[in-house]
Amino acid sequence: MAIATLNTASFSLRPTAGGAAAIGSISISGNTATFTPATSLTANTQYTATISGSVTDTVGNGLAADYSWQFTTGAAFDITPPTVSATSPANNATGITLNASVSATFSEAMTNATLNAASFTLRRTAGGAAVTGTVNVSGNTVTFTPGGSLNATTQYTATITRAAADAAGNALAANYNWQFTTGAAPDTTPPTVSATSPANNATGIKLNASVSATFSEAMTNATLNTSSFTLRPRAGGAATTGTVNVSGNTATFTPTASLAGSTQYTATISSTATDAAGNALGSNYVWQFTTSAAPDTTPPTVSTTSPADRTTGIALNTSVSATFSEAMTNSTLNTVSFALAIHGGPSVAGTVQVSGNTATFTPTLSLAGNTLYHAIITTAAMDAAGNALAAIYKWHFTTGAAPDTTPPTVISTSPVNGGIGVAQNSTVSATFSEAMNNSTLSTASFTLHRGTTGNPAVNGTVNVSGNIATFTPNASLAGNMQYIATITTAATDAAGNALAADYIWSFTTAHATPNGTAILTWDAVVNSNLSGYRVYYGTAPGVYIQAPGGGIAVGNVTTYTLSGLNSGTRYYFAVTAVDTSNNESPFSSEVFKDIP
Repeated sequence: MAIATLNTASFSLRPTAGGAAAIGSISISGNTATFTPATSLTANTQYTATISGSVTDTVGNGLAADYSWQFTTGAAFDITPPTVSATSPANNATGITLNASVSATFSEAMTNATLNAASFTLRRTAGGAAVTGTVNVSGNTVTFTPGGSLNATTQYTATITRAAADAAGNALAANYNWQFTTGAAPDTTPPTVSATSPANNATGIKLNASVSATFSEAMTNATLNTSSFTLRPRAGGAATTGTVNVSGNTATFTPTASLAGSTQYTATISSTATDAAGNALGSNYVWQFTTSAAPDTTPPTVSTTSPADRTTGIALNTSVSATFSEAMTNSTLNTVSFALAIHGGPSVAGTVQVSGNTATFTPTLSLAGNTLYHAIITTAAMDAAGNALAAIYKWHFTTGAAPDTTPPTVISTSPVNGGIGVAQNSTVSATFSEAMNNSTLSTASFTLHRGTTGNPAVNGTVNVSGNIATFTPNASLAGNMQYIATITTAATDAAGNALAADYIWSFTTAHATPNGTAILTWDAVVNSNLSGYRVYYGTAPGVYIQAPGGGIAVGNVTTYTLSGLNSGTRYYFAVTAVDTSNNESPFSSEVFKDIP
């Protein structure tokens, strides 16, 4: 061709639909002319190329006519990065199985070669080496399959790096990370039978009893059936027909008909029974039980009641009970079948509990005082065999008086309030109007102070005998000194009622005796034959210097002063009375004194 005739005027390219010609340049190689556009053509557009008749060959011959042809461009270049549209497991998922694979689905087709163990990794979030595994691509989904089981209860982080690219070569805009946490390690422990009903070797089992086994864990219910759970007479014979039902961890075999009486049965659960994880029993589980004799058709009776029929003075906080002649069906003993009511009045609210053969009605509130009550057990009450009471059982009782709510009082004291000349070795006592709670009478509630209650308390001990509390000082009281005794409201009677107020009284001791002396004073004996008194003393309790009958004769007086006693010694004293025939009484109560 004549090269000069091939140029952008004779070789043009423009959209077929119209518009400006494409700008470009012409190059010639041999017999081939090439139009190279200066810029990319428009996507999805039909173009018409034309070589006009002005083009000639080397001898000047032109084309017979313009030559034109068309073509259509493809879509625009893909420059959009791919994205991850879904993952499995989902981000932050928990309880993932330890044999799980990890996958990611992309928004578009990927370059499969860019998805490998380098660009798709899995490792523990807490750190450590990457999990080994393989990467496979199917469609737009890439899957990482770990080489072994994942660790239990562990958070993992999966990462797809920017090395992953779509089919156009566009990489992910950024590394894509997500986390998930695995579940607990799989259950590989065989289940066990933790309890049976009837128990192994149980006897006296009802003929209409069902047979059940409770497992240590949840079971695959479908594996518990009449093939894996069987019942047959131990002596031999056909298996008992029945049905098997499962509730929770308990499988129950219900015989179609009543069992034979006085017969030993063998129940078996075979190792085909599996837990929810598919673990089988380690071996067949076998147990025996023996049925009772022919069924019980005898109605139960009430053998005893508490309170007994027609009793009186019953405490207001009493529960009411009835003991039956045999074991009962506990569910038939309730506030409908066992009731308590005031005679001619309303029913008493309460609850019923059963222990052994005894049913107990416990009132919600205390009973009323001095009131007649009627207790009743109806024929809705049945024994363990389902036999009802033959007739309604009734009894009645009467409560005692209302509880004591009256505070106790102090009715007398020794020494008396305001007493003077009280012996220094005296004890201090108070007599109450009623029996007291002895534990509330102590040196905390019964105190003795010298002069005023602001002074330190006198050391001593408190003892209770009957209604009398006695404070015994550890040492003799000071002479010619006022003492204040106090019993606080911490002291309560046997019913728990406290004194209405602290009880306080005072007394004054006698003048101190000279060193080495002791003044004894005693109550006179009223006897027309009284001759006088004898005084005994010593340094040990009950052991006196004077032999019996040889006490110091002091005449018919009620006071006597001993002198010449050793300082720093405790002496014990007793007095006897002597009549005109020289008959001597037993020793008086012994007293002591520490000689200063």
